[in-house]
Amino acid sequence: MTPPLSQRPLAGMFRSLLSALLCGVVYTLLASPAANLQDSATLAPIAAPAPALMIALLWRKPARDWFPYLLAVFVAMLVVGDRDSLPVQVDAGFALLNVVQIVACLWLGRRFVSRDGQFDGLYKLGRFLALLPLLVVALVAALGATLAADVMPAGWWAEWRTLLVGNGLAILVLTPTWLVWSQLHWRSLRGDRPSVLGAVAVVAVLLACAACDWSGEVQRVLLSLVLAGAALYGGMRSATLVTSLAAVMAVLLTLYDIGPYRQEGLDSTWSLQVDLAGLAILTFFIAVAMRERQALAARMEQMRRFESLGLMAGGIAHDFNNVLGAAGGYAELAQEQLDPDAPAQRPLSEVVSAVRRGRELTEQILLAGRRGDRQRSLLDLREPVAEAVQLARPLCRAGVVIEFLPPAQPLAVQGHAGQLSRVALNLIRNASQAARSRVVVSLHAGEAPAEAPLAGDLPQQQAVWLEVVDDGSGIAPQHLSRLFEPFFTTRDGPGGKGTGLGLAIVAGIAIEHEGGVAVASDTRGTRFRLLLPAATATAAATNRAPPAPAPESTTSTSRPNDDEVACGQGQCIFVVDDDAGQRTLCAQWLDALGYAPIVFDDPLLALEEFALEPLAVDLVITDLDMPQMQGDALIVALREMRADLPVVLCSGQPHVLELAATLGVAGLGKPLERSALRRAIMTALPDTEQGTP
Repeated sequence: MTPPLSQRPLAGMFRSLLSALLCGVVYTLLASPAANLQDSATLAPIAAPAPALMIALLWRKPARDWFPYLLAVFVAMLVVGDRDSLPVQVDAGFALLNVVQIVACLWLGRRFVSRDGQFDGLYKLGRFLALLPLLVVALVAALGATLAADVMPAGWWAEWRTLLVGNGLAILVLTPTWLVWSQLHWRSLRGDRPSVLGAVAVVAVLLACAACDWSGEVQRVLLSLVLAGAALYGGMRSATLVTSLAAVMAVLLTLYDIGPYRQEGLDSTWSLQVDLAGLAILTFFIAVAMRERQALAARMEQMRRFESLGLMAGGIAHDFNNVLGAAGGYAELAQEQLDPDAPAQRPLSEVVSAVRRGRELTEQILLAGRRGDRQRSLLDLREPVAEAVQLARPLCRAGVVIEFLPPAQPLAVQGHAGQLSRVALNLIRNASQAARSRVVVSLHAGEAPAEAPLAGDLPQQQAVWLEVVDDGSGIAPQHLSRLFEPFFTTRDGPGGKGTGLGLAIVAGIAIEHEGGVAVASDTRGTRFRLLLPAATATAAATNRAPPAPAPESTTSTSRPNDDEVACGQGQCIFVVDDDAGQRTLCAQWLDALGYAPIVFDDPLLALEEFALEPLAVDLVITDLDMPQMQGDALIVALREMRADLPVVLCSGQPHVLELAATLGVAGLGKPLERSALRRAIMTALPDTEQGTP
């Protein structure tokens, strides 16, 4: 945080005062034509550039740094006033009005338009036009016309119009140009082909109009085509440059009595001002509209990629989990049948471990493809982030410190605690790998920052956001657009372990939570900002999903160490699954647990068999995704014949527990594990505990 002006080092204060003095000199030179305001052959009646450039200069500076510059403006206008015939009090009044105009434009622009000075949306550009060149300048011009009405021969109305259009045109054209180009290096203009070509075309058109004595209509048409082309192909950067160049050249030609806007009275000056203002507004709106269209196209492409990944993940999750379940299940069976000291025990343990890693990878792909668990609850964002920080610290490489700065007040969001913890962990792990020595994790709440997210949407009003900042070398600009693409990684060099799913998971979860992820990066470090809509207790009560049973958790009737003990009494269990390996493995497990399994590869056949004697079946274990009939449809059909039938619904889809809770049955995730299957059966058939020795 920048210290107050009075606490800054002497060198910093000296630089600030020197900068303000230099700006005052420049302001004096630019405002000098105002000494002859009543003369239409000067620059002042056409455009007053001094306030516009000072507004752009102070836009990104903190308000506490404004005073030296505003004082320089006041003194500069007093110096300028000594050159005219107006009384001293009128000169002081105009100097004060310049300061008031600059402060009002800065406050309204930073508060209601854009704090960072970027006009990257039609809404921002519209507010800029309405508040600064129109509202503020109109009020200041009215005060100035009233102040000088008695000493100006033209009258109040003419003076007001001169001040309004002269100041408004300069703010409209020059302020956006300075704000856009002040953050760019002028050498980059050499590589900006649309800006260079547009500038050359503007100069050529205006010189041709002046040399050939073409009419104003021809000049307007040619300039419109050039400016529109620059805006379409070069964006706001090119649009501001060519518009400012066109305005400056048109004014200079007019002052030297060249071109269609010769100094033939106020009507000619008024036509020039109206044409320049209209062309500037048209050009800026075209540039911003094209930028929004390109941003929308990029977001649609990103959404298409996520949707494609989601469809792929949903399609492969079922079959892949069946393969993993069969591999892990048979490995566990082999371990049980072998002697504990057998040499094959260790390779089989590695198979079981690989199956678990494959299951975790499948879950990551589902989350990256926005196919994660959609259950929501009201929670305090500090808790999952604190858990992620605690998990990340032991994994952090030596020399990197993770600082956690939680606020004192709770941060309520409507979300999934596990997914949010995973997001925070991924961001912190990435930051710790990129950091030189420090990672700062902080939480904030309030109005959503005006920053366009690279993934997802910006919350419309109140937001809660997580910031993860590192002091690394930053992200290469060419990588920013691909940062959240699945399987894209920059850690593919020696020792690199990147899978390209970490940030894709972050984007997928953020989108699922109706939020977004914004990124800012330079050579001093990188900041990731996860933005989520703030929640209230009322909204949480209406949107909370019904609680799902916990079939995989240990109930009061289960015993944690007796998974191999038979607990059945020969109950008949239908096993319905289209995967042969899963059917066989499940049947072997059920037989070992003391049940009498009957397997079906077709749910329609199981339905026909069940219809013969519904009361003879004690439990049905069914898969969800089957080609002949979905598992949920099978459950509905079975319950029509027997409403109290116990059922266990199995699937590799992450929403299986939520779906099972909706159907009123037990849920079980794939790949199947023997202990989880046993607990699910005991949850669905509580009486089976009676058969346990």
